[in-house]
Amino acid sequence: MTVAFATLFLGLVAGVQPVALVVGEGVARVELLLDGEPVGERSEPPWEIPVDFGGELAPHELVAVARSAEGAELGRARQWINLARSEAEATVVLEGAPDGRGAVARISWESLARQVPREVTVTFDGRPLPVTDPRAVPLPDHDPETLHFLRVELDFTANLSAVTELVFGGAYRADTATELTAVAAEVDGRRRRLEPADLAGRLTAGGHPLVPVAVEEGPAEVVMVMDRAAQEALWELGRRWAPGPAGTSVRSDPRAPLALPGAQEVRPSGASALSSLRHSYRLAPGQSLRFLWPFSRSQEHGRVRYLLFSRSEDHPPQDGGVLWLLTAAQQPPFSAAEQRLADAVAVAGMSASARGRRRAVVLVLSEAPADASQLAPETVRRYLAHLGVPLHVWSVGEVPDEVAAAWGEVRPVDRQARFRGAVEELSESLERQRIVWVEGLHLPQAVELTGEAEGLRLVR
Repeated sequence: MTVAFATLFLGLVAGVQPVALVVGEGVARVELLLDGEPVGERSEPPWEIPVDFGGELAPHELVAVARSAEGAELGRARQWINLARSEAEATVVLEGAPDGRGAVARISWESLARQVPREVTVTFDGRPLPVTDPRAVPLPDHDPETLHFLRVELDFTANLSAVTELVFGGAYRADTATELTAVAAEVDGRRRRLEPADLAGRLTAGGHPLVPVAVEEGPAEVVMVMDRAAQEALWELGRRWAPGPAGTSVRSDPRAPLALPGAQEVRPSGASALSSLRHSYRLAPGQSLRFLWPFSRSQEHGRVRYLLFSRSEDHPPQDGGVLWLLTAAQQPPFSAAEQRLADAVAVAGMSASARGRRRAVVLVLSEAPADASQLAPETVRRYLAHLGVPLHVWSVGEVPDEVAAAWGEVRPVDRQARFRGAVEELSESLERQRIVWVEGLHLPQAVELTGEAEGLRLVR
């Protein structure tokens, strides 16, 4: 080890922050580069350099370069800023015949959970493979001269997962790790299928062409941030929409539990027992929903203070429709005055982009949303655009003009047809998304699409 970061930025970071380093013997000088540009250096202890990450919340690449007294590079360390980090890691290597027959994917992992993953998902060229032994997954017979894409996803708990990818075949060796970046794109309604060859020469980063190696549809995930007051308003609307004789209420005892299958942090709330609408307004198959609650607790790590937000596990469509999940979910105890909507939306965007899936964030507002956030809505909207995560803002009633202006387009969902339309629009936008895997590690906002890519746009 010649240089390593003692300061690890685990949450959202902006402004000037101290960056502490661990430096090995023989190092005379350490330089820091932010997005490729020098931002500071140090030639003696204490090995700490202040770095200005700017007032704009955006992903960054921070690199420390150790040099000798003669200026030769001795080593470097890198960490990504304002991008999701995982507390679990996975690796995959291939074993088997070079002719593409009888090959096996050997999977290994490490996690803070210290347990066997509860679910292992493996796809080969976009097709799911059966998993009997999570450490050894047989691959179908394939042509070794053709490019192939293997993706492994391990779920340990509701909030902990690890993802790894491997490109092999053709010019790629199976025993060589390939660094990849997931880029979210959207096709128009006329073009449902997209191949890597369709994107050759059409994606760039920093003016340099990128090499697309795979295009996936795969699962889609929606992260919901709900204004506390919006839940009761949605329940009142749902009670009116629920079928029943002469407008009778289907409300049960507010103290009675209403189970959400498999729920942990999203727990039952009898204040919303709209059972007759449970399976209405559902997302499409393969699209899941989870909540990120707009209430935070503060934690300090390496002299940097972070806001931590609780989240639920994923809920597939069979758990219930969007209205039922919104009204049935029990939020953690906090007052409306304490909620941090904009801050939570920023964290939701990071969470939605973490697994390289099709994604979206939905913010549900009441007519008078309280927000004690440190971040401004305009800043958060730009941050999600940098990440390539679409933001949908719904309102249960008419929000004040200044709120609508801050969040951009706000869609009312206070009528049954409007709510159904909002859910359908959300689901259809996810259906149009594709995840394009390109060679190398790139900041998401640096990836651009050339004008030649008709019928395709990057998700911003």
